Amino acid sequence: MLSLFSIRSAALTASLTLALAAFTGCGKKKEEKGSGAPGAAGAATAAVVDSGGEFDPIANPAAAAGGTYVTWGGPSPKSINMWLDYTSFAKSVMDLLYESLVTLHSTKDEPVGVLAESWEISEDGKTFTFHIDPRARWSDGKPVTVRDFQFFYDVIMNPKNMTPIFRVGLSRFDRPEAVDSLTLRIQAREAHWSNFWEAAGLVAFPEHAWKGKDFNTRNFDFEVVSGPYRLGEVKRERYISLERRDDWWGRTRRYNQYKYNFGQIKYRFMEDRNKALEAFKKGDFDAYPIYTAALWAEQTGVAQIPGIATGAVARHAIYNQEPKGFQGFAINLRRPLFQDVRVRLALSHLLNRELINDKLMYNQYFLLNSYYPDLYPGNKNPNAPFLEYNPGKARKLFAEAGWKPGPDGVLTKGGKRFSLTFLTASVMPHYNVYLEDLKKAGVDARLDQMSASTVSKRMDNHDFDLYWAAWGASRLRDPEASWKSSTADEIASNNYPGVKDKEIDALIEAQKTEMDLGKRNEILAKLDARLTAIVPYILLWQSDNTRLLYWNRFGTPKYLLDKYNREDAIIPYWFVDKDKDAAVRGKKSQPVDTGAVRYRD
Repeated sequence: MLSLFSIRSAALTASLTLALAAFTGCGKKKEEKGSGAPGAAGAATAAVVDSGGEFDPIANPAAAAGGTYVTWGGPSPKSINMWLDYTSFAKSVMDLLYESLVTLHSTKDEPVGVLAESWEISEDGKTFTFHIDPRARWSDGKPVTVRDFQFFYDVIMNPKNMTPIFRVGLSRFDRPEAVDSLTLRIQAREAHWSNFWEAAGLVAFPEHAWKGKDFNTRNFDFEVVSGPYRLGEVKRERYISLERRDDWWGRTRRYNQYKYNFGQIKYRFMEDRNKALEAFKKGDFDAYPIYTAALWAEQTGVAQIPGIATGAVARHAIYNQEPKGFQGFAINLRRPLFQDVRVRLALSHLLNRELINDKLMYNQYFLLNSYYPDLYPGNKNPNAPFLEYNPGKARKLFAEAGWKPGPDGVLTKGGKRFSLTFLTASVMPHYNVYLEDLKKAGVDARLDQMSASTVSKRMDNHDFDLYWAAWGASRLRDPEASWKSSTADEIASNNYPGVKDKEIDALIEAQKTEMDLGKRNEILAKLDARLTAIVPYILLWQSDNTRLLYWNRFGTPKYLLDKYNREDAIIPYWFVDKDKDAAVRGKKSQPVDTGAVRYRD
């Protein structure tokens, strides 16, 4: 369950290491022929396709292009520019408009070229040379060149631009060098296991279209793109749409076949997820992920959605190998009220997670005692304490920290009352359980509710006491942007609590040059132990599956999603199945489609 849809994902946080030696040399030589075959009936594109390279093993060769996919975009965003406002929604949009040099393979821990057709890595792992595909074009027909990557670097590294979380990684590199118009060389200043992936993640920005314009005001204006979609209609507070580019240069790549099939993608904005579910039931959304256990248990049965019984609506819990992040109440360590770790521990012991999971979430979650739960069997850190609900222990900790009940029962210290607020865009019953227990313990706690865009602005400026944050995880786990001391006071930093800790800084430095995955995970476990000791978050819970409802009008991959992702796999891999679509529209019965789906290699 997430407190906001527009939750920032950790830009580079999840588990993967790749021996740099494995990537030294020509990128094309690393590709292999796949099991897919071109020319299948209903193929998504008629473009002349490369004769070499691999087909994406997740993509369905029966895919057909066309149709519209309508989905919930969450609350209306203040921006769709992920580099200014790094939300899951903004990232999903920008990933369809703009391309990087290289990406990760969908099932293997290997690189796949996007704008780069090949690359070389120096023996010391610090110099990276990328050869841009000469076919790459912007939507206005102009070629993608090295200058567009240099422009991206300049924009992100400009301290006037609101891009601090992206400067963390790029600051390890000198400005990219143009060997020629299609050959880019980038030099790392120091050794780091993620250097290749940071360099490979360089994105092309259209210099000819954006030069001289204020990047900080580029929120909904993206007229020139390189990716498979272009921006269509933008109706602020209502919806935005993306239009499929039949002229996308990337359709010649084998790896892109049978993907990006929808003719139009429409994101409709709606603050309330309960209303969004009702909109799905009426057919206003094509798919709807359920992040609230109570909704899944109480509002998605046959009685509430009769279409499930006729096969018009599919209902699945989907299990795959998605990297697991964490969620919790970020505690603003910059504020004097929270400086004492005993206070933070006391607040943790007043949260009755066991009751909430049982009564409000139908025990569909595991309770966290780790910031990196998938490092451990069963998602539990065996060496970290589990902070159980214990009001007696909380009162003792408050007393040890000097907080005593005043005449009205509220804790006081030095004449100051213990008062705090939860910054939020949505109110859920989980808060009520916690607020009641805080009140009983003498904490004057209340909610400060406002729009999602206002919440985002306040978080950018560290203007909060406690904030419910849910962090995703990717396949590249680099803790620097989230925990390093130097990020604590940066505007729009991922380091929400403002952690400044020498031991954590030392561990971050140690993992930078460790190329072995197992050893780097050992360092992360030590970092995790330190985090659990200093308590920057009141940890909550996490899910091990994706709960998904969708109207049964689509063709999909074999296991519905892919190996590592949630519902964000729908847009690249799903397509409108004409027969299923006709059945849904004609209200004809189809086989009932429910139950658990488990990804298998």
